[in-house]
Amino acid sequence: MPAPQPAAPSEALPPLRPPDRPRLLRDTLAFYGVVAVLGACFLGWGLVALALSALLPPRIGGPFGRRAIGSGFRFLLGLMERAGLVELDLSALAPLRHARGLVVAPNHLSLIDVMLVVSQLPDAVCIMKAGLERNPVMGGGRLAGYIPNDAGLHVIRRAVEALREGANLVVFPEGTRSPDGRTGPFQPGFALIARRARAPVQPVLIESNTRYLGKGWPIWRRPDFPLRYRARLGEAVRVEGPAEAFAEALRRRTAAALGEYPR
Repeated sequence: MPAPQPAAPSEALPPLRPPDRPRLLRDTLAFYGVVAVLGACFLGWGLVALALSALLPPRIGGPFGRRAIGSGFRFLLGLMERAGLVELDLSALAPLRHARGLVVAPNHLSLIDVMLVVSQLPDAVCIMKAGLERNPVMGGGRLAGYIPNDAGLHVIRRAVEALREGANLVVFPEGTRSPDGRTGPFQPGFALIARRARAPVQPVLIESNTRYLGKGWPIWRRPDFPLRYRARLGEAVRVEGPAEAFAEALRRRTAAALGEYPR
């Protein structure tokens, strides 16, 4: 299947308005209520998925787990919207709903980024931090066939297999959340995977008006509201030339599309 095309050129858009609502008791109650629901969902599904991962073969458990995570993320984002805590503009990601075999490469502002992307992307396999697959709360990742980044060649091999089977691979090229909201250095691993699988790389440009759940911000620390998130597609590209040079070129394009000045 051809890579989805961006709905509009990847030019920098006006920045999102900062949180502009007075600190209301209603927001505080809604915030901690949503945090409680999110924690219960992660723990409850994690334990159920951990049991299912021992019972179901990967060819059945993987797709089922990935559908469940996508549906769960859509539910949680919808809950946040209904509570008036977030405003989402994800309409530009609509072409991803029919994507297959893509390496999806978003910039990485916060822990919410994965929810924004996976909620819109079918059959999404993520590369996750090594060790999380042993955490009961992350049992859903094990069932879904998420790939721990514990060993380079093993990660590449599993990721290529997933892409060739028609799954979409979500990998944050920065490897970690940005400490200051700007696009950080891109690691070349995603380019090596895309080249070996002969898969296009689809950049996703995420913008926000908040640093909530960015590096060093715990989930229970209340931000100001509303939180605003916007995501759109960059131009899908094929990997050509050295992986390091491709990664740096894509980082520069991503930063420019987000309106960042060169470092």
